Amino acid sequence: DYDLEDNAREDLYRILKDAQRCRETVKELLEFARQTRQFMRPLNINKAIERTLFLIENQTLFHNITVQKRMAPFVPLVMADPQQIGHVFMNIIINAAQAMDGHGTITIATRESAKKDQVIVEIADTGPGIPSEDLGHIFEPFFTTKEEGKGTGLGLSVVYGIIENHNGTISARSIHGRGSTFIIELPITQVTE
Repeated sequence: DYDLEDNAREDLYRILKDAQRCRETVKELLEFARQTRQFMRPLNINKAIERTLFLIENQTLFHNITVQKRMAPFVPLVMADPQQIGHVFMNIIINAAQAMDGHGTITIATRESAKKDQVIVEIADTGPGIPSEDLGHIFEPFFTTKEEGKGTGLGLSVVYGIIENHNGTISARSIHGRGSTFIIELPITQVTE
């Protein structure tokens, strides 16, 4: 609507085009986070965790990290998409290793809930913890505590979306300076493998 110099008009057109591209990228990322196409089947959470650990244990980041497994010998099956649940575990475990700067202990525990209606997974680290003012925001898209260029702030929001799509819950507790624990609760299925 305004008479602008050609250079200014070109700049505005470029800004508009980039903003539209950003909008499409964000839309795609949010759709990925909500992934409606799931391949649900009865899943043994302990086996899913073991598979994840097998994939990451030889990465350089894990050379000075001790992984303690406190998994119940038997946990009931959950109805889950193995790929997506693997993504959840991988994201949380790698975040923990990065938070500890490649040195410390990650403890992974599984158990059946007291009501025997859920499988509970706890992933704890001995890192610096999450400041209390940040804890309530960690599952929000684009929120990150990592320094600029080290994280997008999408990992935990995608994890949250996956767990929500599995009718489960995820939460975190942390004591600043003493590590963090992520708690995942997934409903038990009556369907067998």
